[in-house]
Amino acid sequence: MNDLYSDNCGCTVLPDLADNGQEWDDIYTEIARQLLEGEDLTTDALYNKTATQLVEAMHKGFGGTYDDNDSRTALQDKFKRNIEQFSYAKTLTQFHLFKDALFNDKGQIQSLATVKKAVADTGEVFNNNYLRAEHSFVTQTAIMANKWETLDSEYLEFTTVGDSHVRPEHRKFDKFTALKSDPIWRRLYTPLDWGCRCTVIPGTKKNVSKEFDSDWANKAVDPLVKGTIFDNNAALTGKIFTEKHPYFKVTNSKNRPIASNDFTPEGIKDYEEKTGIKVNKEIFSYLKKETPFYTISPDSVGTKGAFFHPDKNYVVIPIDKIRLNSKWKAESVVYHEFGHAADWQNDLKFKKSVTDLMKKHRSILKLENGYANVDRQVMALGYKYQTEGNWDMTSKCMAVSDTIMSLNSNYGQGHSKAYFKIKGMSEAEFLAHAFENKFAGNDVFKKIMPELYDDTIKLIDELKTKLK
Repeated sequence: MNDLYSDNCGCTVLPDLADNGQEWDDIYTEIARQLLEGEDLTTDALYNKTATQLVEAMHKGFGGTYDDNDSRTALQDKFKRNIEQFSYAKTLTQFHLFKDALFNDKGQIQSLATVKKAVADTGEVFNNNYLRAEHSFVTQTAIMANKWETLDSEYLEFTTVGDSHVRPEHRKFDKFTALKSDPIWRRLYTPLDWGCRCTVIPGTKKNVSKEFDSDWANKAVDPLVKGTIFDNNAALTGKIFTEKHPYFKVTNSKNRPIASNDFTPEGIKDYEEKTGIKVNKEIFSYLKKETPFYTISPDSVGTKGAFFHPDKNYVVIPIDKIRLNSKWKAESVVYHEFGHAADWQNDLKFKKSVTDLMKKHRSILKLENGYANVDRQVMALGYKYQTEGNWDMTSKCMAVSDTIMSLNSNYGQGHSKAYFKIKGMSEAEFLAHAFENKFAGNDVFKKIMPELYDDTIKLIDELKTKLK
């Protein structure tokens, strides 16, 4: 990753972040200590510093913040969530490398000083060199997003700075003009590379070229941006860093390798065929041992529906009306029940990261009738979708409602209040729905409680790094 942010114009002056070197040093010392003492690596310090600086860069690019009626406020909120996801992915990427510092070439544990130096050397690359490039990129992307939101022009014109540092592959787009509504601006929108200084200005119809039209521009820009984070107009996607960034390979389930112990149970393929869904097999890499799967319970346990049996370690998911009518339910319940299995097998429910996250959002929801407000929203949506016969959306609403109940059993619906009085059941259901969010997604959850939704996905990613 040494050339992760290289460019070939050499003209960009990266920002001096004027950062507190001693604070970074303290973070690296603590990480080295945690590595040597076999503790779980804590993400907060590293993550918070990265996210804080990049959010500041975003606001700098916009020229500040705006009132609630300004469309840029909603866009800034989307960018902030994207930056937080990016910062977490970056933190996990570093953790994977930090763990390599623990042992020498002979497999022997190294001294604190040696481990700390290795951690600090890696950290210097990520949190000085890379962070400066990321800071500059976020600022420039925010400038261009602000320009998109404020340019009241029917046509846009691509323009370069016009000096000797302009890259030839960017210079060919100089003066290119198209309607602002033309889809080409979803791809041909700056920055087109690290350190790109190109921009757009109001254009005129008379400058539209028949020869160098949108089809030409699309073909010309394709080899420059395809498969990269630059194939993006952040103002339209709401993302500064897309999933094409290498950091996301650590947290993106499609790119992360499945654990060597493949505990995918027999019967899943048949279940997929009968319900018409495709299960993300990564869920099974959270398991510690083989966990049988049945569509009909092998025991008379007096329980209907889907469940995980903790004493006998098996999962039952019947192929019934709701799962045949809702592909989302048919898929998400696999993540839910095998999430329960992963929880019991790895004792996840009482981990500090789980209880701290629940405590955080309980505090948030206590403010200004938060519980009542989200409960009312999900109930209204659930009723609407149920009357429309929309099984997918109704099931998503029920998942949100049960999550609310896991935080405060006086609100929401799903399990009984008696169930949540049993020690560990609130944490267990909270985790099971977090697994759903991670692998199946839930747009209702994301709409009603966006911060909690993002936090649950980050939690599942973090727990993966702590599995023994």
